[in-house]
Amino acid sequence: MTSQVLRPLFQTRVLSLLLLLLVTTATALTPQGPGRGPISTPRDPELEKQSYRNLEVAKFYYNKRKPEKNDKAGWERINKAVESRLMEIIDTNPTFARMDEVIFWLGEVYHRAGDIEGARDQWSKVVKDFPDSDFKAKAQKRLDEVKPSKS
Repeated sequence: MTSQVLRPLFQTRVLSLLLLLLVTTATALTPQGPGRGPISTPRDPELEKQSYRNLEVAKFYYNKRKPEKNDKAGWERINKAVESRLMEIIDTNPTFARMDEVIFWLGEVYHRAGDIEGARDQWSKVVKDFPDSDFKAKAQKRLDEVKPSKS
């Protein structure tokens, strides 16, 4: 008699455990929702380090290495060096964590070289592609400064 009472209780427990196992497995295998964002491949730490170094060198060249005011060839060399460093980051590490900053500085280089359209394109990319960036406000300010004059 005892086994007849225990058998349904045992079956109910087993079924409950199986159901619990099924639910937890299904939950673990499904994506965790849109709040977490898309799953992306991890960044290569060495490539990130190299890109960070190139960015810092480009900013140093831009801010500290200034030739004489009348040395047009010197300014062209400096701008070319900065542009080369920034383009190397874009070409070798398009998923760089600080790509917004790279594109912003590329706009600055173009502006200093007199390429207003190129600068405007780069700053527009920052505003459009990086809405949560610290550089969005800076890029928007620069865009407002170089708006084409209305005749």
